Amino acid sequence: MKTRRFTIPAFAGALLLAGVSSLTAGLTGAIFTTNSTGTVVNGNQYDSPCSVYLNGGPGSHAPATAAGLPDGDYYFQVTDPSGQQLVSTDPVANRHFMVSGGVIVAYVSDGLDPVHLTSPDQNHPGAVTIRLANLSCPADFLATSNNGGAYKVWATPVASFVDNGCGSGCFHGFIPSASKTDNFKVNTASGTFCLTVQKLFLQSDGVTFAPQPNWEFSVTDPLFVTNQFFTDSSGQFVVCDLVPGAYVVAEDPKSSVISVTANVPITQPLSTNAWFNWAVGQPAPGLVFRNGIVLQ
Repeated sequence: MKTRRFTIPAFAGALLLAGVSSLTAGLTGAIFTTNSTGTVVNGNQYDSPCSVYLNGGPGSHAPATAAGLPDGDYYFQVTDPSGQQLVSTDPVANRHFMVSGGVIVAYVSDGLDPVHLTSPDQNHPGAVTIRLANLSCPADFLATSNNGGAYKVWATPVASFVDNGCGSGCFHGFIPSASKTDNFKVNTASGTFCLTVQKLFLQSDGVTFAPQPNWEFSVTDPLFVTNQFFTDSSGQFVVCDLVPGAYVVAEDPKSSVISVTANVPITQPLSTNAWFNWAVGQPAPGLVFRNGIVLQ
């Protein structure tokens, strides 16, 4: 199985890989939820599960080593507050990130399932935030059993994850004493969701995709109003507060290379545009425009 790594900034220093036994004894540091840019520190109220991102260690204006997780490889999961209900539905191998210098510097996918979006952390150059839900959000993000809409996010070193049964002291492979957690709430009463669009280009190795910044898109809403957007350094942009109805998302054909659209849950290959109908209570699709490959 090929491992695909996403959003790996130029970063000095080697990353410590899984198997560091010192991480299993009383994990230090902290994690918290935030927005895509990391400018919200320890946010705990969100309008959509699709707008919740993971950050590790320091908050804004703090040095990278403040409350930073030890360097190494980690898994994350989302549960209800008790830890009994797992609401993350993709494989744990698809919820893998790397820490260096006290901050999250990379997200790693198993290469098969929808990836989790990342975004540069504006407070710490070289660091990234990771969306807790993958591209099929909110379809992949189960509703919590908590009446107040509360969730808990966990992070644990890969070396501490228990893949086979670990008894009553373990929550879906995560041992509390070897994990860090943070609670947050999602209020979807307003029925609003955010549309996420990302542009990726196939690299010369024929396997790896890299984000394309400053790529122009247009979004036409149900009132036939068209607005222009440009992707950020992570190759994405987000449109929130959708109203019910039909949408068309189109990219500006700046390249002679055939552009292929693969969007979740809709798939429309060999096209430079995508369209969908959104209704309150239904997921807003995440769209990924890729060059050089057809996804079915």
